[in-house]
Amino acid sequence: MVFLNILIPLLLGSIGVILNLILIVKFMKIKKSAVTNFTKLCLCKAISNFVMSASFPFWIVPFSMLEFKIQNIPRTLNVIVSEFVGIFTYYFGPFILICMSINRFIAIYFPFSTISKKPFFTNFGIFISILLASSPVFVPKIFSCYIIYDPETTIFSSENYDRCGEAMNQFFVISIVTLALISNLINLVIFAKLMKDKMSGVSEAQKSKRRKKWQTMYIQSVIQDFLQAVDIINLYYTSGLFDDPLWVFVFTSVSFSSVYMLDGATMVYFHSNFKLVCSCKIASTKNVVMVSGKESSAFKLATNSKI
Repeated sequence: MVFLNILIPLLLGSIGVILNLILIVKFMKIKKSAVTNFTKLCLCKAISNFVMSASFPFWIVPFSMLEFKIQNIPRTLNVIVSEFVGIFTYYFGPFILICMSINRFIAIYFPFSTISKKPFFTNFGIFISILLASSPVFVPKIFSCYIIYDPETTIFSSENYDRCGEAMNQFFVISIVTLALISNLINLVIFAKLMKDKMSGVSEAQKSKRRKKWQTMYIQSVIQDFLQAVDIINLYYTSGLFDDPLWVFVFTSVSFSSVYMLDGATMVYFHSNFKLVCSCKIASTKNVVMVSGKESSAFKLATNSKI
């Protein structure tokens, strides 16, 4: 069991590092002229996933492998790394997903608006995401509450559980699930708009093909929106249903280490052509959709810029 506690998180974390590093490199290699505001959001999400995945082979697993205890890790270092990875980066990803959803929403419902195309709009969204992701780090300090990594349990937890643990756990669950619901609600509204709008000037086969593409897009967004929510529910609720060590291991360590690997794999799977990832450009005229007799830039964006 001890061997599995080390091997599986190391393997899943390493795969996550590789997948998300590939995405980061591909995003950064997109020509400057083809980079859009959505590309920035895609890159931020990939970086967030990369940091979370890297925490396993470079922080979590080494301490567990060496059988360290909390006392063996310098407290200041433990708090800094744990709160950066376990809180800031953990929250930064969901906030970026909401930014992506808002970007899509504006593009679909206001196709001729220039708001989502202006760098300030996206830069401001990223800045707000950084501030909001930082608040769960700094606000608990008012009450002398800190997050540390426990090598014996392989999870990030409250340093003083009696005083802060229960309240922080409830906050984490409620906030992460709420963020997932907000992002998915926006994506659901987008999906409903895409499915409802009439397409003229295209054949029935083309309509069916595009609807299937939009359904795939929505499925992808649901997966990404709820991966982290499912993980935190597994950590605080599902893992406690049974006392069996294997059950606890699967719904804590395995669940946590697989989230960012699966997120990266989802991005890679749905976007095999990296030249089009988040570029918001049309590869050829066959991707043009006619809505009510007019070419819709919103549909161009929707079918080519989803992550």
